[in-house]
Amino acid sequence: VGPVVLDTAFTTLDRDADGLARATLDAPGGVGGATLWVDDAFPYLMVYTGDTLGELQRRRRAVAIEPMTCPPNALRTGTDVVALEPGQEWTARWGIEPRL
Repeated sequence: VGPVVLDTAFTTLDRDADGLARATLDAPGGVGGATLWVDDAFPYLMVYTGDTLGELQRRRRAVAIEPMTCPPNALRTGTDVVALEPGQEWTARWGIEPRL
């Protein structure tokens, strides 16, 4: 990530043949890391570097990647909001795989 400041939603995610999109982070020094994977129920990923956190010592300590079903401000715009009626169900899959 270097000096890049992120508080950004990504869409049009590239998906593998299995239909999963993946975001991979390498650990400092290049040994280890983690991969977040999401199924097609998550068309957005929010990536945040923590630069706006109030406490200076908490800034840039990690990168947060949040799977999202709808874009920022979706409750205002209605874009891709998943609305369930009583008795309806909705299923999505995501996971985190450590890389050693």
